[in-house]
Amino acid sequence: MNKRSTLVTFASAAVLLGLFNINNCQTVKADTVEQPVTDQRNTQTTTANDQNSKSDQDQSQTDQTQNQTNQNNTVTDNTNNPDNQNNTGATATDTTNANQDTQNQVGGFTDTTQSTNDYASNSVSDTSYVQNNDAVVYNLDPQTVQMLRAAEFNPKDLTEVQLKEVRKLNFNELDKDTSTHWSYDQYAGVAKKMIDQDAQYRVPYFNAKKIKNMPATVTRDAQTGKVAELEIWDSWPVQDAKTGRVVNYKGYQLMIAMMGIPQQNDAHIYLLYNKYNDNNFNHWKCAGPIFGFNAKPTDQEWSGSATVNKDGSIQLFYTDVDTRENTNHQKISTVNLKLKVNKKKNTISIAKRSHRHVLFQGDGYHYQTYKQWKSTNKGADNIAMRDAHVISVGSKRYLIFEASTGSNNYQGADQVYNWKNYGGTPKEALQNFLKVTANDDMRSRATWANAAVGIIRLTKSENNPKVAKVLPPLVNSLMVSDEIERPNIIPMNGKYYLFTTTRLNRGAGDDLWQQADAKIGDNVAMLGWVSDHLTYGYKPLNGDAAVLVASVPFNWRTSTYSYYAVPVKGKSNEVLVTSYMTNRGFVSGPNKRSTMAPAFLVKINGDTTEVENVATAQGDWIYDKKSKRKSMIVKTIRSAHLKGEPIDHSLLVNV
Repeated sequence: MNKRSTLVTFASAAVLLGLFNINNCQTVKADTVEQPVTDQRNTQTTTANDQNSKSDQDQSQTDQTQNQTNQNNTVTDNTNNPDNQNNTGATATDTTNANQDTQNQVGGFTDTTQSTNDYASNSVSDTSYVQNNDAVVYNLDPQTVQMLRAAEFNPKDLTEVQLKEVRKLNFNELDKDTSTHWSYDQYAGVAKKMIDQDAQYRVPYFNAKKIKNMPATVTRDAQTGKVAELEIWDSWPVQDAKTGRVVNYKGYQLMIAMMGIPQQNDAHIYLLYNKYNDNNFNHWKCAGPIFGFNAKPTDQEWSGSATVNKDGSIQLFYTDVDTRENTNHQKISTVNLKLKVNKKKNTISIAKRSHRHVLFQGDGYHYQTYKQWKSTNKGADNIAMRDAHVISVGSKRYLIFEASTGSNNYQGADQVYNWKNYGGTPKEALQNFLKVTANDDMRSRATWANAAVGIIRLTKSENNPKVAKVLPPLVNSLMVSDEIERPNIIPMNGKYYLFTTTRLNRGAGDDLWQQADAKIGDNVAMLGWVSDHLTYGYKPLNGDAAVLVASVPFNWRTSTYSYYAVPVKGKSNEVLVTSYMTNRGFVSGPNKRSTMAPAFLVKINGDTTEVENVATAQGDWIYDKKSKRKSMIVKTIRSAHLKGEPIDHSLLVNV
C-alpha cells in the first residue's frame, strides 16, 4: 500500500466512525449539578467548571413559560405520502472500492486528515480512487453514497421509490439538547429480548391460583360515595425524596393509588395504609379518595409520587386530567396533605388539604403543550404530561415526568429522515429506514412519536412549590415511541438509575410488536438507563434499555403492567419491582378485578440487570426476611395459567 493509499484509508475510517457514532458520547464525572442550557445546538461542549458555576443560577419558569407558549409551534401532517409503497429491502453488493470522493463531514463528525478537494484533485490519475458516478447517476449527495457503501447497499438495487426516500436522509443534524435518544435499533433490541423470552429480562411466572382481589379496594367510590368493589392499578408509596425508600410514617407505610369501578369512566386517587413492615395483603386499609367524594368523571386524577416535608405533611404530586373535550388534557399538579393518625384505632385519615394547584403544563420549547398537541394529528399522536416523580438532590427538589418533546426538537416527518434516530450498524439502520418509509402506518407512527422523560426543578417552598427551572429532557424517543410512562429514579452507588414503563405497540415497529403479540400475547416492558448525573448523560441499561419484558398474555390473570421500582433496604445492588396484575375491566374473566401483583427483585450490576426468581406476597413494598413467598412464583408458564384462559399463542401450545 503506497503512502497516499494509507492516508485515504485512515481518512475513510474516521469518516465511518463519525457515521456510526449516533449516541451521546460525552464524558461525565460523578456529581449532582445541573447541565447548563447554553447554545441549544451544542450543549455538550461546556466544561465541568462552567457547569458548577452556572447550575446555581435560578431563573423564573413562569415568565419563560409565558413567552415560549405564545410561539406558533405547529407541525404539518405529512403522513399521507403518495410515494409510500410497500418496497422493502435491497441486495448487498460489492463494496471493495471504498468511495473516496465524498464529503469529509458525516453525521456531525469532521475528518481533518484530508479535505474533500484533495480527494477530488489527487485521485483523478489513480483508477482505484476514481468516482464511480453513483452520486451523478442516481442523484445522490456524497454523504448518502458513503452511507450506502458502509451499509453494503448498491444504489442500482434500490427501487426508484426507495431512492427517492434515501435522497431525503439527513446526516448532519446536531444535538439540540442534552437528551439521550432511545433509538429504533434499541427499541428493536427490547422487542427481540421479549420475543426470545430471555430469562434475564422476562417477568417471573406467578402462581395464578394464589392471586386474589385486594380486600382494601372494597370501599366507598369517589364518584358515587357508595361502597363498591373497585379495582386498583397505578400505585406508589410515600417515599424519602433523597433515597427513594418507603417512608416509615409514624409506624405506617402509606400508598397512593388509582382506583375506580370496573368498566366505568372512574379514575381517581386514594390513600391506603398498613403497618410498616407488615407484608400481609389483607391488612391494607383505605383512607378514602384523596380529594373526597362527589368526584366527576370529567375531572380525573392519574399517577404521580409523594414524599414527606420537614413539617411532617405529605407533598403529593399527581396528574390532573380534564376530559371535557373528549381528550385527556394532562397537567402536573400538587397538593399538601396533613394526616391524622389514630394508633389506638389503627386508622389514618386526611385532616387537611391545602395549596392544590397546577405546577406544569409544558413550556412549548422543551415540552409539548396541550395547544401544540391539538394542532397535530390526534389520531396517531399521543399526548403526555403526567406521572411526576419527586427526587431531592442536596437542597433542591426535582420532578421527573412523562412528556412529549417541544419545538426545540419536535415531532414531524423530518424525524423520519433523521439518520441518528435509527441507530445500529449502517446496514441495520438503512434496512429499518426502508421498512419504516415503505409502510403507511409505521411512517405515521414514526412521524408523531416524540415521547420524552422530562425534568423540572422546584422552588424551595416544600408545602407550596412552583417551577423554578425547566431543564431539557433526560431521554427522548423521537421517531421511535410516543409513550414512555411512569418514570422514576433511584440513586444507587453514586449513580442515578432511571426506570420507565412502555408498550411496544406505542412505537413505530409494527412488525416487532405484532410478532411479540403473536408469540407472547402482550408487548409491555420496563426500560432503564443509568447516569453519573441527575440531569443528563443517561446510557441504556443492558445495551438497549430492556429491564423487563412481558411473559404472559395480557388477558391472563397473571399479566402485569405499570412497573415501579423501589430500593431494598440494606442492599446496594437490588430493587423491588411492584406492578398491578390483570388488565382492567375483567379482561381475564368475571370477578377478577385489577389487583396488586406480587413484587419481585431485579439485581443491578453497573449498567446491566437481571431478574431474580424471587417473589413476595401481593402488595409488598418493603422487602425483608419475611417477604419471600415461594408459593407465589412458579417455574413454568403452565402454572401461571388458569383454566379457560386463551392459549392461542405459539409460546403456549404446550399449556
